[in-house]
Amino acid sequence: MDVQPKYKTLKNYVLKHIQDGTYKTKETIPSENELCKLFDTSRVTVRKAIDELVHENYLYRVQGVGTFVQDFSYHKQDTTNRVDLIFHDNNFLFSEFNSNIILGVEKVLSQAGLNIATYYSMNNADSQYDKINNAINEGAKAIILCGCLEEEKNTKLKEFVNCPIPIVCIDRYFETLPFDAVIGEDFDAGYEAGKTFIEHGCNNIGYYYPYSIESSVTKGRLNGLLQSMKDNDIVINENLVISHTNTKKENVYDYNAISNNIHNYLLNNKDLQGILVFNDITALLFYKEAARLGIRIPEDIELISFGNFYIDSIFEVGLTSFNQHVDKMGEEAAKIIINRLINKDDRRKIVKIKYELVRRKSC
Repeated sequence: MDVQPKYKTLKNYVLKHIQDGTYKTKETIPSENELCKLFDTSRVTVRKAIDELVHENYLYRVQGVGTFVQDFSYHKQDTTNRVDLIFHDNNFLFSEFNSNIILGVEKVLSQAGLNIATYYSMNNADSQYDKINNAINEGAKAIILCGCLEEEKNTKLKEFVNCPIPIVCIDRYFETLPFDAVIGEDFDAGYEAGKTFIEHGCNNIGYYYPYSIESSVTKGRLNGLLQSMKDNDIVINENLVISHTNTKKENVYDYNAISNNIHNYLLNNKDLQGILVFNDITALLFYKEAARLGIRIPEDIELISFGNFYIDSIFEVGLTSFNQHVDKMGEEAAKIIINRLINKDDRRKIVKIKYELVRRKSC
């Protein structure tokens, strides 16, 4: 039987005392030192529990004074026209991706008199589900879910199929779950990348996905790439196709581990001529490890990525990358929500956004 982490036990303790009125609105909760003694634990554990309750709007801090219980009467009024936007991460390398989605969502929702509240689950699936429950319990109008840290067969999102408010997924598609979704034309992009490599004379073409958790996104891109190779009678080398790695779930963004994996991939596949990678971050790591091995891009290996974000400016040769138009994803997700709230349309909606290949010197 799984043992609940101590921070979670502490968090639930504080939350219970807020809900039963022991800790009253606008009054301080016990200090960090008092909670450390009560639970015989470290300040790190206490802060983790309190941080989550602050992010979930149960508590707020006053610098140099203490931590207070949120005024829920005000909070409930504030949620009347609220849509919760929940990201799986706030990693600084994803900041441009996230901010563009926010801009797109806000542009549409503001015209309908709706506000957005943005939350980050920080790579923690349990935190993601807590935030979904909070949105439901606090009276939010709808939820936009950007990213999911679980594969479809294992996801706990199944628990929300009868959610009383609309849930729209961005950049993920769950075939067996009824949620609306806004996704990219990943298959078409993978196909275009393969066609581009082949036009440049590449025969040994690879795909690299740096994480262990597969998704509809990477499956679409890989399938498109493979189909373009089949259509052009290019032999598929299975050693070049990396659809998942052994990156641990809790360290899904361990860039040192990913770099080591890429390094070994390049060492073991010296016949590689063209590589399609999952995102610009992965491309940067490829560029770094190739340079360490004396491999030139694009002279030795051509490189195509996804994102077309600020990170492209780091590359000396310029990174060929798909612009995913994530601001449009945000806009379409907001439109789906408005349609559901106003027209009560209960038909599942899947919107696909076309990517644009921005050609630079890496391919």
